[in-house]
Amino acid sequence: MKIKPFIIVLILVGLIGLALWTSRQEAEPKDRNASKGTFSTVEENGRTGLKPGNKVPDFTITALNGEKVSIKDYRGKKVILNFWATWCPPCRKEMPDMQKVFNQYEGMKLEILAVNLRYTEKSTDSVSEFVKERKAAFPILLDTDGTVSKKFQAVSLPTSYLIDSKGIIQKKIIGPLSQNFMIDFAEKAK
Repeated sequence: MKIKPFIIVLILVGLIGLALWTSRQEAEPKDRNASKGTFSTVEENGRTGLKPGNKVPDFTITALNGEKVSIKDYRGKKVILNFWATWCPPCRKEMPDMQKVFNQYEGMKLEILAVNLRYTEKSTDSVSEFVKERKAAFPILLDTDGTVSKKFQAVSLPTSYLIDSKGIIQKKIIGPLSQNFMIDFAEKAK
């Protein structure tokens, strides 16, 4: 008789495990290494949210230079919205490529907005020093309380959203972006 409850518990544990595994598979991006391939466009679906085809959620945030920046200010331009921190090795690795792409497309087809998770850093001065050392000329935005990074579910760093000129999210990438992928996005996105 003691075997029956054990089997029932074993089956329940198995079902719970299967449910957790299935939900994790759906939550994970299907293309973790998407930045190594080529870019393809997604059509607008009329909703606001974080999935490809959704309108990018609005936000306003203070930049390192003290200016207020709103994502709405960039409608009409393609945007790479990148979430990063100074202590993140992959973030440090992708920054020189971002600067090269920014230099190539400055004032033209593409804008790079780098949202620093300021609330995880020692100080704003440490972020400023990091940016100066790397000669990053693209806008550095400071998420001082985590509001924007939480809104965009930027848990793993770096996390980037590729947004077309209509303000539609084309892709979410977790991990560093390659220079070639950023160029491909700049050339192919609407």
